[in-house]
Amino acid sequence: MAIFQKAYQGYAGELTAPLQRTLVIFRYALADVFQSRIFTAFFLLCFLPSLLLLCVIYTYYNLELLMQFEVPIEDFIAIDGTFFALFMQYPQMFLLFVMIMSIGPTMISPDLRNNAMPLYLSRPINKASYIFGKLLVLLFLGSLISWIPSLILIFLQAYLAGDGWLINNLHLLAATVVTSLSWIVSLSLLAFAISASVKWKAVARLFFFAFYLFGSILGEVIKAVFGGWGGGLVDISSAAEVLVLAMYDADASYMESSMEMPIWAAAFMFLAVSVLAALVLTRRIRAFQVVS
Repeated sequence: MAIFQKAYQGYAGELTAPLQRTLVIFRYALADVFQSRIFTAFFLLCFLPSLLLLCVIYTYYNLELLMQFEVPIEDFIAIDGTFFALFMQYPQMFLLFVMIMSIGPTMISPDLRNNAMPLYLSRPINKASYIFGKLLVLLFLGSLISWIPSLILIFLQAYLAGDGWLINNLHLLAATVVTSLSWIVSLSLLAFAISASVKWKAVARLFFFAFYLFGSILGEVIKAVFGGWGGGLVDISSAAEVLVLAMYDADASYMESSMEMPIWAAAFMFLAVSVLAALVLTRRIRAFQVVS
């Protein structure tokens, strides 16, 4: 065979759809996450609060069980937006924070530390597909323990309550989806950005927790010195609290909340964290490495 007939020829076959390439990243990243038995056990425990709340809602409408446990009905608070915000949304947001802190830094930093990005991006995969594929893991797992069981609980409550309860509380459906997804996306991108900058999993987890803690402390200091709600702009937990109270139409007295931050400022806080983290992440992920 002549030498010129062995010259390089580019691949001329059919390419897979961009979404399929993203799902390849998602599939392998999801498999890596569940290699940890500790995380698997933690993930299963995340369903326990929803199961307990399901039992509470069922018991609330079962007079025989109430009489058996000798619990007076007047001791129960009304099942409304305040109930779901206090006993459902807040515990779920805490579990989401722990979940993202435990696995978020492990999904980007190993690829950067081991110089795997040139291998990823030399394939028909761009930065957006890579980041979204990793983000899908946290969106998928976070949704399974947050707004999906929340919707089930809300529909169960609507079925047992009857009398047009769901029509009068339609805002709860949007509240659980919006607050959960906002929390998941912003914290996930933040964890990715920190891990891409630090490259070491343990240190990235420490920086992620420090960012959350320092923001809370700095927000309280700004509030004590200057007053007003300006401190909420550096405290993502306060922004989340404002978003929950507003969207669930919950009674702030039960939450011990004193933040007068408007909801548009809370939404801006989530948007700013997500955009800044995404910008840092896209700058850190490159198809080549500069060796000095």
